[in-house]
Amino acid sequence: MKSFAVKTKDALTREDTGQPQRRCCRLAELTGLLLTCGAVTLVGGEGLCLTLRTEHPGVARRAVRLLRAEFSASPAIRIVRASRLGGRTAFEIRLDGQESARAMGACSVSPLERNIPRHCMLRKCCRGAFLRGAFLGCGTLMAPERGYLLEFVLADERTAQSLARFLQAFYALRAGVNARKGSWVVYLKGGEAILSVLSLIGANAAILEMENVRILRQARNEANRAANCDAANIAKMLGAADRHMQAIALLERTLGLDALPDTLREIAVERKLHPDASLEALGQMLEPPVGKSGVYHRLRRLEALARSIAKKEEESL
Repeated sequence: MKSFAVKTKDALTREDTGQPQRRCCRLAELTGLLLTCGAVTLVGGEGLCLTLRTEHPGVARRAVRLLRAEFSASPAIRIVRASRLGGRTAFEIRLDGQESARAMGACSVSPLERNIPRHCMLRKCCRGAFLRGAFLGCGTLMAPERGYLLEFVLADERTAQSLARFLQAFYALRAGVNARKGSWVVYLKGGEAILSVLSLIGANAAILEMENVRILRQARNEANRAANCDAANIAKMLGAADRHMQAIALLERTLGLDALPDTLREIAVERKLHPDASLEALGQMLEPPVGKSGVYHRLRRLEALARSIAKKEEESL
């Protein structure tokens, strides 16, 4: 079964989603991909060559389409076993020396410069496109049923810190940065922050799924709170009824109910006959009917009288 992150990338890389219409946005998305899943290596006879590696086939197809559209490149594609991805199958896309130089120059990416380039920050549309490329290149997303966590897993600390500053500066999103098993992880927690990022990268299907889960969770929590409240009220009512019955039994044994004032005798008799009735229901059984507050005060007087008699019995022992 596909993970939530994989399904989100599937939706972002479908053929019908198309490429960004503006060239600046295409370059920004490519830059996000190059910084997060790209590497520059020295190849004999060709010089510096750019390689992108991803285990998601849709991301590989999108990267190839962008490279062809922008640079008329003819990237070589092969399937490899990626140790960085835990030994899983990955797609490797490699450009030759000249194509690599054009791509790195246009995207302002180099082996030494690992910060986010300025051209990805100038326009609102380009910032979203860059984030989309970064997510496609190295993003992971926890299923909303389990919690809210979005991560960017990067190979370089400088890029990780640059991405965290980018999220804080432009979107007021405070991302954490941690080292983990030779990688650097930029992470966001909380539904609102993650929904903001998903909206920026155009992951509408993921937003709908998260909202549905959040609505269901909220409804479930409200139902649980209501059930807990009802259970607490029932327990409280049963505890009060038990005290009433004990007080009435003591008064009946010591004084006799006939010795009580009419108002107290009447409520004592009705409580004996209906030990599980609510205060409101007991009040309707009296003649004339009495409100909930009146019933409460009469029963309190019965309890107080029973306590005083019990205290006298203890003192006489």
